[in-house]
Amino acid sequence: MKPHARIAAEIAAAVAAAALIPAVVRAGDPIDDIADAVRDATRFETEDRTISFDLDLYLTMDNFVMSQPPPGIIDNSNDYLANPRLSMLGQVDLYDWITMFALGRADRGFDPTDGSAQARPDEYYIQLDPVDGMFRFTAGKFGTSYGQWARRYFEWDNPMTTAPLAYEWITTVGDGANAPTVAPGTAAFLARKDKPADRSKWVPVIWGPSYTSGFRFDGTVAVFDWAFEIKNNALSSRPSEWDLWDHGLYGDGLTYQGRLGFRPITDWTIGVGGSTGAYLLPDSQGVPVGTRWYDYSQNAVGLDVSWAHGPFEVWSEAHWSSFEVPGPVGTVALVTYFVEGKWKFSPGWWVSGRWNQQLYDDIVDPATGSETSWDNDVWRAEACIGWHVNRSVTVKAGYSYADQDGPIAQGQNLFDLQLIFGF
Repeated sequence: MKPHARIAAEIAAAVAAAALIPAVVRAGDPIDDIADAVRDATRFETEDRTISFDLDLYLTMDNFVMSQPPPGIIDNSNDYLANPRLSMLGQVDLYDWITMFALGRADRGFDPTDGSAQARPDEYYIQLDPVDGMFRFTAGKFGTSYGQWARRYFEWDNPMTTAPLAYEWITTVGDGANAPTVAPGTAAFLARKDKPADRSKWVPVIWGPSYTSGFRFDGTVAVFDWAFEIKNNALSSRPSEWDLWDHGLYGDGLTYQGRLGFRPITDWTIGVGGSTGAYLLPDSQGVPVGTRWYDYSQNAVGLDVSWAHGPFEVWSEAHWSSFEVPGPVGTVALVTYFVEGKWKFSPGWWVSGRWNQQLYDDIVDPATGSETSWDNDVWRAEACIGWHVNRSVTVKAGYSYADQDGPIAQGQNLFDLQLIFGF
């Protein structure tokens, strides 16, 4: 069977399997009954409501069917990948102004992979809110305030099954992981774009929700939202570097980032953000003599806009980011943006779509003396249909098509049937 025909057959089989799920679930809604019992058993509140505890459980199954090579964020050599995940969210509220939160996951890796099962804490923090939202202080490991997509990263909140390009498309910039040097020659650096993306060595602009560790000051005043963070790692840092026991708070290697939001009218939100900080690993090899790993920064500036009215929602972000690459390459930059929309066309049902582009700046190719982009420009179109079958079950089917310059058709076709059970 030809590759395209095989992929089409696998997608058809996944869709056919999904069509049977709602019929089973709706037969008396037995899962809702079980979910209600679990919710009641995992919720506690004192009589005076000064202390409360709540634990939520989510079971997610992603069924990926993809062309090869897959998107760089996915580590899989086959056309199909089953990616199960158990998420546990626990929250304790004390006296209306102290919150302790933790998110733990058991899966095959933070990003889709065919590896073995693992468990880890993805978020854990304490938040103090003494003046009813005007000024909050958060300490621990938590998602970035830069941009707005990180606040709807969780599968239950994301109307799509994937992330925008800015948050998952692997560039050819390396952070020092699994590399003999972080200072490649210009020719060697440019040669990377003729190879499939390698997430074990290279990084995206923003790695998912960027659950890095540190401190946040934020609040809401009238129609303004503000946030400022001091974190242990850059927006592009990989998940294995987010915890303090993996990557500590190095005074010269901290990342400073924040966002200022404005809500001019009810339907609109506009935000601007910025981030700067060291992106190389502390044990990076080949750092030029006379410099240190923290002398090389990732810088980013972003604009985000959202609009919601009735059954319609629209989100958009645009980012400029640069990486200071050690050695002869110097600073490289790119622009990435997306526009995403959602339409709730019937009770429980919605359709959503997203258009993305990532455009790379030019550098001089020493072999020809002419300017060329340092990575391959890419655009991706995505569509998704979703159904909240009931209060506990959601089914989403998403498809994306990516077109990348250069000889590698990275992540060209990707289909995902995502099933979510919430308890």
